[in-house]
Amino acid sequence: MPRALESEKATLEGMAPLEKGPPVQPSLVSPHHDDPLPLYRIPSLLVEESFEKMKDLKPFSLLLNQEDVEECDWLEHLAFDSIEAASREKIEYRLAVCGELCSGIFSSAYTTTSTPLGALIRSRKFPSIDSSDSDRKRILLGHIIATKHRHRTVTDDSMDFPSNWRTKYQLSPSTGHDEDGETVCLHSLAVHPDFQNQGLGKVLLLSWVQRIRDSGTGKRIALLCRERLVPFYERSGFKSLGPSKAQYGGGGWVDMIMEFGQDRNDDGF
Repeated sequence: MPRALESEKATLEGMAPLEKGPPVQPSLVSPHHDDPLPLYRIPSLLVEESFEKMKDLKPFSLLLNQEDVEECDWLEHLAFDSIEAASREKIEYRLAVCGELCSGIFSSAYTTTSTPLGALIRSRKFPSIDSSDSDRKRILLGHIIATKHRHRTVTDDSMDFPSNWRTKYQLSPSTGHDEDGETVCLHSLAVHPDFQNQGLGKVLLLSWVQRIRDSGTGKRIALLCRERLVPFYERSGFKSLGPSKAQYGGGGWVDMIMEFGQDRNDDGF
């Protein structure tokens, strides 16, 4: 489940390494895809407000795929309670069938780095940033994972996945990702606990929403959140539909939705 109010559990989508000076529109390129992603304009005010907290991280964003399952599973279970966290197989399923809807925010550092990044690197094994610099490790700081579904809101069926997905791919299954669905279901918006409260959540959410909207992927975005997070999502353009019927994680969720096609403000949102 997404939760980003107190902890800002998210990160910056499409942001180049941060530097002083006027904001630059970056060209985001994923190593998992040959074609560069479109440009997405981040409101300069948001970047300026978050700069001081994010500048040491030098974050970069990539689309996710099955190669990222280990890191996403690790992060998911750090960021969420066990009752809410998606299982490893569910994460693998989502990254396999609709990785284009899923994004990760990364940083990199050496084990000798005397910052929180260095301490984190020394706590477990991380993949190298590339083969030419195997000592510099790539760290997943946050991820956003989503699927599509036919229902207007997030349901228990949309949260689930077909048990035989590995051997029998279905374009429009009754559970899980539906390629013909017009609702993008935001299931997981998370940031590593050591890097929360750094202003990343709102920036990621706004930029990810813009990418989904501009790509024509669906007609709306839907998510579930706890009551205390409703104001955060409302400020980000979502509308509360009241208590959800979904019982995932014991229930108690609020349905939130953002319909596309409405007038945008000057920042493009």
